[in-house]
Amino acid sequence: MTVTITQLSEREFFAWYGLFAEYAAGAGAEVADEHVMRVWTAIQAPGAHAAVAHDESGSVVGFVHAIPFERLLQGDGGFQIEDLFVAPAQRGQGVATALVEHVRTEAEGRRHALLRWSAHTDDAAAKALQDKFADAAGGWVLQTVPVG
Repeated sequence: MTVTITQLSEREFFAWYGLFAEYAAGAGAEVADEHVMRVWTAIQAPGAHAAVAHDESGSVVGFVHAIPFERLLQGDGGFQIEDLFVAPAQRGQGVATALVEHVRTEAEGRRHALLRWSAHTDDAAAKALQDKFADAAGGWVLQTVPVG
């Protein structure tokens, strides 16, 4: 499958929305319009990067959202991939790899030092994709602490 990766544009909102709703449903979450608009605003913010994958017919078949972060001790920064999703019918065809490569190229252009992203321990496909690009968190362990 040949895919084209482009920066997400306003004209792709509804195609993106459909995929985002599917992504949320797969995670067991419902997304109200207010939530969707909060995400849309965040991925359009200065410094953020959102991209979509188009198949040969031009349909949007995947997306990636990345936000910048700073590493204060090292004096550099990178992108945190917050969301990465490919429509089920297009999985296993290199779309996710192309999306990550796109973010990597964008990060290099911005002189970022690295990409970070997390995947659920039960998601073998996501873990395999991560393993194509890097070791397990560079020796670091990421913990999540609920607040409130």
